[in-house]
Amino acid sequence: MPGYKFTETHETCLREQVITADQPGPILRDFRVLLDFLGPKGVATAGKYNLLPLKFIKDLDSCLSQPLHLEMKRPQLRSHPYLQGLNLLLRATGLSRVEGVGSKARLVLDPTMMAQWDQLNPTEQYFNLLEAWLRVGRAEMVGERSNIWDRLLYPCMQTWQHLPKEGKKFDVQKPQYIYLFGVNRSFYLLALMDLFGLLKVDQPSRPVTPWCPAGVHHVPFGDALFNRLGSQIPYPWSDEFPQTEDEDQEDEHQDDEDDEEGALEVPVFGVWQPIFQPFFPEWRENLKLSWLEPREGTFIFRVSLGKVWRLIAMPADSTLDSLVDVILRSVEFDYDHLHAFTYRDRMGASITACHPAMDEGPWTNQIRIGTLPLEPGQTMKLVYDFGDNWQFTIKLERIEPPSGRNKAPRILESHGKAPEQYPNWDE
Repeated sequence: MPGYKFTETHETCLREQVITADQPGPILRDFRVLLDFLGPKGVATAGKYNLLPLKFIKDLDSCLSQPLHLEMKRPQLRSHPYLQGLNLLLRATGLSRVEGVGSKARLVLDPTMMAQWDQLNPTEQYFNLLEAWLRVGRAEMVGERSNIWDRLLYPCMQTWQHLPKEGKKFDVQKPQYIYLFGVNRSFYLLALMDLFGLLKVDQPSRPVTPWCPAGVHHVPFGDALFNRLGSQIPYPWSDEFPQTEDEDQEDEHQDDEDDEEGALEVPVFGVWQPIFQPFFPEWRENLKLSWLEPREGTFIFRVSLGKVWRLIAMPADSTLDSLVDVILRSVEFDYDHLHAFTYRDRMGASITACHPAMDEGPWTNQIRIGTLPLEPGQTMKLVYDFGDNWQFTIKLERIEPPSGRNKAPRILESHGKAPEQYPNWDE
């Protein structure tokens, strides 16, 4: 990236840094607090994004290394940026998953992933969390609007790069005017920079609601880490920087995954390992997502168009494109328009699967039903014909176990008369 220079001083800083629960920042200690809080049973989630429950914000805050002691009449997770940032890491690592829907939804720990996590040493945990935040994390995982580059690395690097050498002070009496170039007012990103020890954030002398920083300052470790990253990875909006080793490794992983499933971007941890391992040789192992294997059996979907609905059975090895075909046959629509599915992956990020004729994937003829991240009771949306905008809600009712024969997709039940696809508006 332009303006980034990794010096001998930066190299020495990285080599001398020892990763512990509290150094270079308390991220490992506070993340452990959150994991222990969820425990083996998990907790009921809040809202459509399945966030940490609001009623526990005060109790969780008191257990953090730097409690904010906020007094909020109507608390929201975004009101506590440190907990919001930790919530993001919980989803982006794949250590948690959502079970159930609606009022019965719970955020639980994945036991297989947790077994991996507990085997990592502090250095490995730190850098896996770093990648989960800056490479894998998406703002929508915690109910926020995504930035224009999608990944969270670039706004955070911009904030660090544009912060004056002497730091910056703020008037906490006027929190509405506090703004940082890059992260803007997404203070959960600033909180994570503080927890990872990449910037020092001054806390207000007394609790301020909504929370805001009293000041932000450079720290040597953050300067070294960001300069190392900036000197190694391509600038996001320029074609003049060649692809580097980390990008090659990511593409290699992605090619293998695409050959197998041909569709979805699968998060991979350890992409930045070649960048930092020379300074942190303790970084040897990484998290490996345990829930990527496609499921078998027959998926039973309830497909609704307003009050009209159909029950449709799809074999696990069928594609989303085949599902569209069955849905359109069930309502007697022509299959001569574009379509797109939207749903959330296991980490809470939004996925849009598009018609094969569209420019950008993933494409519906490459996504198999058995690879969908839906659990029974969860839904996805199908938009068909972007002009007339027919919107179908598709709810996974159940998954039947594999039988001795592979049955073709079929319509099990039909309820209600479907609307005309091309009504005669002149009549």
